[in-house]
Amino acid sequence: MYDHIARFYDITHAGLTDDLPFVLQLAAAANGEILELGCGSGRLLLPLAQAGHRITGIDNSHAMLSRARARLAQEPETVQQRVTLIQADMASFVVENACAESRSPEHSRRGSRSGRFSLTIIPYNTFLHLNHNQAVATLKQIRRHLAQGGTLFIDLINPFAIADTPDNPAFIFEGKFTDPATDETILQFAANRLDETAQTLHITWAYDVAKPDGRSTQRTIVESAYHYRFPHQLDLLLQQTGFKLTAIYGDYDHTPFTESSDRLLLIAN
Repeated sequence: MYDHIARFYDITHAGLTDDLPFVLQLAAAANGEILELGCGSGRLLLPLAQAGHRITGIDNSHAMLSRARARLAQEPETVQQRVTLIQADMASFVVENACAESRSPEHSRRGSRSGRFSLTIIPYNTFLHLNHNQAVATLKQIRRHLAQGGTLFIDLINPFAIADTPDNPAFIFEGKFTDPATDETILQFAANRLDETAQTLHITWAYDVAKPDGRSTQRTIVESAYHYRFPHQLDLLLQQTGFKLTAIYGDYDHTPFTESSDRLLLIAN
């Protein structure tokens, strides 16, 4: 999906920074190498590297990683040396065999080859893309790559909010954005179908692109499924894959989670 909407994702999420201080705090406490699954175009990865952390980013989207590499190329060499980028599936990644996927052979030699990370991040809603089998496989892979005493952080939208999503088979307007690189107008629409039995929200997004003269419009449509899980289900899933849930928050200010919270933030070891 993200290969088709990488540009739109960056534009529509340009203002998303609320999670960054929380993640930087986790990284400082971990005091070791970081693994980010679903790193995308580097929204969190680059600030972490700029803050002095060595980080490996994994994503299955070539387009998103291309944008991350382009952004990374604008950074000083010292920042670039802290980053390894790998194109792989979250459910089957192996960092130890990632030399060919890294930014360069020289960079691969400088990057993490131990595969043992002090902190693993599954950022903003990324875990929702995984069905049950994929989620189990991903957590098992993380367990194999996590250092003794390492921390796992999963950031999700409140599942109770997803469960309350109304069915909207017709496209609903969600926002208007401007591409700063082209001055084109981007209109975002979404249609939803909720399967409560399967705990899955099916979303269809449409992006309309209007040229500055307003005479030409192009539409891109993508579909995705969000597999939402409630806290007790996530706790059980973590236990089954060798983790212990140590903290659960409802927002980035460490407030306790409730059914009305904005986020569901999980910390596990």
